[in-house]
Amino acid sequence: MLRIEALEGHQEQDKPGGIEDSVRRWGEYLDFLNAFYLLLDSAMLEVANFAYFNLHEITNRDAFRVRYEDGKSVGENIATESIASVFQMGGRHLSSYPRGVPIEYDSKIIMRQVVPIEVVQRASTMFASVISSPGSEKDLASFAKGLGEYKVGNYETSLVLAWFITEGSIAHLWERHLDSLNREYENGQKKINRERHALLVGRDFTISMVSNLLELWDVLPNSLFKDIDAVRGFRNRIVHKLKYVPNATDTQLALKTAQVMIERIWNISYIPSLSYSVSGI
Repeated sequence: MLRIEALEGHQEQDKPGGIEDSVRRWGEYLDFLNAFYLLLDSAMLEVANFAYFNLHEITNRDAFRVRYEDGKSVGENIATESIASVFQMGGRHLSSYPRGVPIEYDSKIIMRQVVPIEVVQRASTMFASVISSPGSEKDLASFAKGLGEYKVGNYETSLVLAWFITEGSIAHLWERHLDSLNREYENGQKKINRERHALLVGRDFTISMVSNLLELWDVLPNSLFKDIDAVRGFRNRIVHKLKYVPNATDTQLALKTAQVMIERIWNISYIPSLSYSVSGI
């Protein structure tokens, strides 16, 4: 269960917001949930060397709200459109299992694996880094969604989601580099004033130009720049409908590049599982 205090303001003041506020807070909570799911999946690989979870995007059909009073649960929504409802309504309560039979032999449990506590501890440690780095949850959640799409063969969606992460990271590195170049002259004027800054981050400076400049200034390694340029080409061919159909190799490169950019921006490392979630047909 997850509670983010900063997202609970209206509830604590008994001043529920409108639908837009609910949509916003659901979106923000789901970013954190998807980020944690990605890190839990990674921790299972790292610690247990086992790709157990069928990682997919968590939506508000899977998650549900639980209300507490005096430390006791007093109500919750039922995730009726998700398999989560099966475990929500019965799987969490001891009374749902037959007496005299070990719980691990129940039909709901028998095929499930035990996740070592070390895996949960590792995921929680990594998630603490996310909590202390506001904004990182959005990139990780986008990566989790893109990875989930890759696993079911939706390469085009996966590649575009991965590119959004890379594009945003390049813009972040560009802003950081401009700040490093800025200084104040003796007359008090700045080398990069408001007008110049607006030009340097405006439409005239495309992501292609920015990534080239960052590589020339050694902000981006040449190998990473080449990967970024390749993925940018894939994305452009999708957007401009140039009869391009992305394959697994192209999509894996897009995901790998997005992962590298996340690590550069947020200093958060993880191991994505690229196994498929597709059965035979």
